[in-house]
Amino acid sequence: MIPGKIIRSMLRPISQPVLCNYYITTKCNAKCIFCNIHRQKGIHANYDDVIENLHGLHRMGVRFIDFTGGEPLMHPRIQHVLTEADKLGFITTVTTNTLEYPSRAGDIAGLVDLLHFSLDSMDREQHNKLRGVPCFDSVMESIDIALSLGEKPDILFTVSSINIDQLEHMITFAQQKRLVLIINPVFSYYGNKQAENRVLQMVLAASRRSYVYVNSGIVRFMAAGGNSIQNPRCKAVTTAIAVSPDNCLYMPCFHKHTAMIPVTGSIEQTFDSPEVESYAKKQGTFTFCDSCAISCYLDSSFTIGKDSFSLSSGLSKIRYTWYKYFR
Repeated sequence: MIPGKIIRSMLRPISQPVLCNYYITTKCNAKCIFCNIHRQKGIHANYDDVIENLHGLHRMGVRFIDFTGGEPLMHPRIQHVLTEADKLGFITTVTTNTLEYPSRAGDIAGLVDLLHFSLDSMDREQHNKLRGVPCFDSVMESIDIALSLGEKPDILFTVSSINIDQLEHMITFAQQKRLVLIINPVFSYYGNKQAENRVLQMVLAASRRSYVYVNSGIVRFMAAGGNSIQNPRCKAVTTAIAVSPDNCLYMPCFHKHTAMIPVTGSIEQTFDSPEVESYAKKQGTFTFCDSCAISCYLDSSFTIGKDSFSLSSGLSKIRYTWYKYFR
């Protein structure tokens, strides 16, 4: 069922935007060292607003919705949100630190197309330190629970110079479990430095291993220096919609937003507004866009234009689909 859903999506003509990063909550029960969202005021998205926006996004031709946060499983109505998204045919992603998963697993079983469990080290102490809370054991428990429910969660490995020594251990674990290991190099954000070139090259080398998914287009783009404001590759505004829990559109993106435009009337009307259009004209050219390589928006940006990065990205996704569903 799910492979067919993804294949049908791939065969559909690409519309703009293709992706919605829906920040369904800013509440979080972890304190990851590479993120600052736990320092923000924690609020949940209003359920009625979410449902209305889902229908609007469907009419706009959006294919993928990443329900993110914060910790998305902390939203009290996440099950109902995912049910509606499934009915509308979206391909959904949920990434979780797993602290809430054991108690919510039955509720969301079968409703998430791409379920990601964050795991940054096979060393319990190191993983817990990177996440700011003791959650290693919860990840191990959640993997067993998910597998017992017939789910195939991916293991999401956020890698930097701090934990690159865990790369081989992580690959071995994923292969033993026959689960895809998604390797995402850390990008520059919240005082973090982007993963150094040595780490990026090790990640690219690992992309050829079984049960490993690396978006080679994005990693190669990082290694090449990221976005150029003279010749911008980032199309964050036109290819992705970032929605806040208080029902605003982050402009030009969540990580570097300088404005939050309230959704008024409908999300389609807001997206077509002069305010959003003004940001679309400048996307990728702001001073803070120089050298940026935030993976959350490059994936959708590479659906526009034809170059080696978009080709590498597309081939990586085909490889991911093979290991995810056919091995």
